[in-house]
Amino acid sequence: GYLPPELGLLTDLALFHLNSNRFCGVIPKTFKNLKLLFELDLSNNRFVGGFPGVVLSLPLLKFLDLRFNDFEGPVPSRVFDKDLDALFLNDNRFRFGIPPNLGNSPVSVLVLANNKLGGCIPGSIGNMARTLNELIFLNDNLTGCIPPEIGLLTKLTVFDVSFNSLQGPLPSTIGRMR
Repeated sequence: GYLPPELGLLTDLALFHLNSNRFCGVIPKTFKNLKLLFELDLSNNRFVGGFPGVVLSLPLLKFLDLRFNDFEGPVPSRVFDKDLDALFLNDNRFRFGIPPNLGNSPVSVLVLANNKLGGCIPGSIGNMARTLNELIFLNDNLTGCIPPEIGLLTKLTVFDVSFNSLQGPLPSTIGRMR
């Protein structure tokens, strides 16, 4: 079934996990009323439409999991300006590249795998050095080179860019990674 707009009346909600069901449709705009929401897990359902922009208005959100749905279109650049700890957008139909402000994100885990993003990995990724632990861009139709700023990610323990169309040499800065 669909998520009813009345869910927006649950203004004291801090954790909302609906993962691994068969919910469909779009995310109600009334979610903007969930000002205390800390974790939102809508993964592994059948949600559709563009990126649910309503999540960008949630001031305390730290964990966002939208993986394994049918969201499509671009990933809005504003998501990388949010103070998130973890962001899972994999296995949707996002496309039109990774926004250049990717490096503004303070996440420790970023998974964008199995989309059709295309384009390059922005050099701003080096700005994530203090927090980023896992980065997964597997099968995202990425092109171009791996930016030399990748070597700044000294806390990175998982780096997966397999099954893309990346080319050129690996940057020598990769040797700085532990």
